[in-house]
Amino acid sequence: MSPSTEETIVTIMRENASPAYLATCDGDQPRVRPVTPIVEDDMSVWVATFCTSRKVRQIKKNPNICLAFVELPRGDKAATLLGRCEIVNDMKQKKRVWSLATFDLSQHFPQGPEMEEYCVLRIIIDKIEWRESWTSKLEVYEPAQ
Repeated sequence: MSPSTEETIVTIMRENASPAYLATCDGDQPRVRPVTPIVEDDMSVWVATFCTSRKVRQIKKNPNICLAFVELPRGDKAATLLGRCEIVNDMKQKKRVWSLATFDLSQHFPQGPEMEEYCVLRIIIDKIEWRESWTSKLEVYEPAQ
C-alpha cells in the first residue's frame, strides 16, 4: 500500500481514538469496552491500562482482539483492526508510550509510568478494514510481515 493509504488510516484512527472500542475474548463470549489508544505515525497502536484489569486477564488467556475506531455520531469514517495483543511490562517502553499519550495518564496512574499497576498493550495488526465514508468502498489493509 502507498504511504498515503497508511497516512489516511492513521488519521482516521487518531481522529476517532476517544473512544475506540476494544473487543477481547472471555471464554467464548466477546467483551467490548471503550479505550483511548495511542497511535503512532508508523501505525503502532498502544493501549495503557491497569495490570489487573479484566482485559489483561482475558488477553493472557486469548490474545486475539478487535479494535474499532468509529467517527461519531454517524460512523462515516471507520477503521477496524483485527489482530493480537501483547502485554508490555518493559519500563523503557512503558515510559516511551506514556510520553506519546495526548491525554493525561496521571489521572489514572498518579505515580507515573513507574506505578506498579500501569502496563501497556501493544496491538499487533493482522488486518485493518477501513473506509473514509459510508459511500466509499470498504478497503482492507494488511501490513507487510
